[in-house]
Amino acid sequence: MLKLIRFTPEVECRSLSEVNDKCSFIQHTEDCSNAEGLINYLSFLYCNSDASLFTGGVVLLSVWILFLFSGLATAANSLFCPALQIMAEKMKMSDNVAGVTLLALGNGAPDIFSSLAGIRQGRAELAFGELFGAGIFCTTIIAGSISFIKPFPVMQRPFLRDCVFYLAAVYFVFWVFYHRYVHLGHAIGFISLYVFYVLVVIAGRLLNSRMKRNSRNIQNPTEILSDDSTEPLDDSEAGIVNTPNDDSNDISDPLNENSLLVNTACIDTREFIPQSSTNQETPEAELNENPPNNDSEVHVIQTDSIWSNVKEEFVDLRTNLRPFSIDQWIEMKWYSRAISLVEAPFYFILRLSIPLVSKEHPRQGWCRSLSCLQLALTPTWIVWAIGYGDVVIAKFLPLPLMIFVIGLSLGLLLAIFSSREREPKIYWMFSFLAFVVSVIWIDLIANEIMAVLFTFGVVFQLSDAILGLTILAWGNSVGDFAADVSMARQNLPRMGFSACFGAPLLNTLLGLGISFCIVCSQLGESIPVAFTKLSLIMSVFLGLSLVTVFIYLPINGFQANKWLGIVQFSVYLMFVIIALLAEADVL
Repeated sequence: MLKLIRFTPEVECRSLSEVNDKCSFIQHTEDCSNAEGLINYLSFLYCNSDASLFTGGVVLLSVWILFLFSGLATAANSLFCPALQIMAEKMKMSDNVAGVTLLALGNGAPDIFSSLAGIRQGRAELAFGELFGAGIFCTTIIAGSISFIKPFPVMQRPFLRDCVFYLAAVYFVFWVFYHRYVHLGHAIGFISLYVFYVLVVIAGRLLNSRMKRNSRNIQNPTEILSDDSTEPLDDSEAGIVNTPNDDSNDISDPLNENSLLVNTACIDTREFIPQSSTNQETPEAELNENPPNNDSEVHVIQTDSIWSNVKEEFVDLRTNLRPFSIDQWIEMKWYSRAISLVEAPFYFILRLSIPLVSKEHPRQGWCRSLSCLQLALTPTWIVWAIGYGDVVIAKFLPLPLMIFVIGLSLGLLLAIFSSREREPKIYWMFSFLAFVVSVIWIDLIANEIMAVLFTFGVVFQLSDAILGLTILAWGNSVGDFAADVSMARQNLPRMGFSACFGAPLLNTLLGLGISFCIVCSQLGESIPVAFTKLSLIMSVFLGLSLVTVFIYLPINGFQANKWLGIVQFSVYLMFVIIALLAEADVL
């Protein structure tokens, strides 16, 4: 259940540094327990450990937040995005609509849920800092790195469209926060602006397809194109649907046809679920070739068959829970191995509860033993995760017990009426279960990240804005940086460059729009927000980064080169220096 925090606490937890008995202050101050994390990290640092171990506790929390960021990325990219792709296909959504709605939601899930967690805890400044800080990082460091590594010509229309919409979104958010109150109408306005952007993208795509079709008809009048002919995608969906263009000078495209909808944030650099190396034997064939002479031999053969099936199920389960195979480990580079090791624990835990439904995996990710286990246990876990674990029906039947019995029954039915070698025809329905469970996991992890950041803010006396534009923004953007730079090195720089403008636009409008809509509706009133010097600095530099690239590219003939990268690096360096000086009250 949603827990809404008071937006104006009587005593702020940041006053901790002014008191001597810190443990007692933490236990008796409501603001110190407002974070929705599963652990009270302030109590962990000041009450449950020796004073000499305080530094070690801070280091432990620093390592823990890295694991949380990896878990957030793993849940969103490896399990949430594939489920959304299957859902879009089954709902018969077109590529354009799916790309700027469901799949866009999957790409921006970490930022959107981080914003929701921050606003729900009365820390809108943290959400503002994360969204604008990540936007500055994407448009300067990531876009600059792509331009520096692989100079390329930029598609004019999609870039100008995304840049103009992003500038409009930045000004709109700046104007709302400057007045220090967010109304429900403002939240709806954020979402409406994104809906308008989606309509422009779809209209541009349709217009572009029609112009290409008419052009080909003029050049070759005898060629008749059917109405349902498939047009090659271009950068009309830049930043949301990233695909190579017909006139691109990209050398190769490693993506297959099914991956055209996927933003670089959803691209996984390794296969998580390798095929099982187990070869299936058919004991029935052996039985026909060598018919038994007595009942004893029949019993032995049946026993061996059962044992063989159990072994195969176990191997299949182990293979699907394994983050990577030995062959994949050998082929990985050192940084990929480091990332894989960090992600491995979370991937194992998430796979136990989240079904994987993806056409990129053998049998669409089907594993009978794991699917039965998920069907039996996951619904009960959902009940506990959303806060209904203590509910009792009719004064004698606990809700978790009832859900467990239903889930166990469904799991047994699936085990009886399904095959290990082939996924059921209804396996696509597991994508909806994966969607729900992924959302819950992402929300839980985002809340935990916010709780750790809240602790850092109290311990080091840092504002929410500086935490948002540094730790939270960098943590949620590091995956985008790795994916986009990787695509640039594979001679696909346009995809990553487009995402640097389209993805932050989505995250800003939907992150703030959805979050404030939920909280304003729950409270039934406007929400006060802080607008500080750091907020002004972030707004100015995000606008400056967009205006810089908006002016530079047309002057340079829409050629992104190394000089653009150097300019954008300089903008970000100035931004960080000025932000830190403002935080230290030097400015």
